Amino acid sequence: MQDRIAAIKTQQQLAQYRENLAAGSFETVIRQAKLVLAENETEPPADIALYALGEVYAQPDYEGRDYALSQHYFDKLIKNFPDSKLAPEAKSFIALFETIGAIKKAAASEKKEKPAAVKEKPKAASRPGKVIENHNFAEALQKNMQTLEQAGMKKPSDEALYNIGLIYAHVDNPAKDYKKSQTYFEVLTKQFPDSDYAEEARIWLGLFETIEKIQQIDVEIEQQKKQLTR
Repeated sequence: MQDRIAAIKTQQQLAQYRENLAAGSFETVIRQAKLVLAENETEPPADIALYALGEVYAQPDYEGRDYALSQHYFDKLIKNFPDSKLAPEAKSFIALFETIGAIKKAAASEKKEKPAAVKEKPKAASRPGKVIENHNFAEALQKNMQTLEQAGMKKPSDEALYNIGLIYAHVDNPAKDYKKSQTYFEVLTKQFPDSDYAEEARIWLGLFETIEKIQQIDVEIEQQKKQLTR
């Protein structure tokens, strides 16, 4: 009976963190989780707090996103709670970060090997804030769509595809649509695999995969909650 009560409480706490993440209350999640860890880092519900911190610092919508810090908390979760049901998901996040790191390392190595004479000028607009002027998402989308129509399969279509992906992924965009964002990033990586923008597009695609996993976990949590409360 006590195990069942503890399981219900665990699911409720994790659900609360997820609700705050979905609402964009990232600082609230961080504050609440750190209060739990301040009490004890090796006893439940510290495993949930560590997972929540790892999750929040990996959120693509969070301005303070920090993959290194996210991995730190996931590593601590696995170390302190190796048998936790959250440990496999923490390992999935870490695998994603390692993939991102490998992509960045390979890209950096490739750039070093390029002769100075043919080194491309760094691209502008590598973050949503630089792509969208005054949060005018519709205008930014229209401009980049026009670029796509005019350039076809040639550059600067790679930049336009990347910008459109960012626009649809932007947290403040009323028409935010991760599926559409994912589609444009996928087209970019397939049509322009060697583009400077393709590297970040692959990172975004990895994050979308993580988001899909999180959503699946939410569904499973709801199913478990229903079973536990029967």
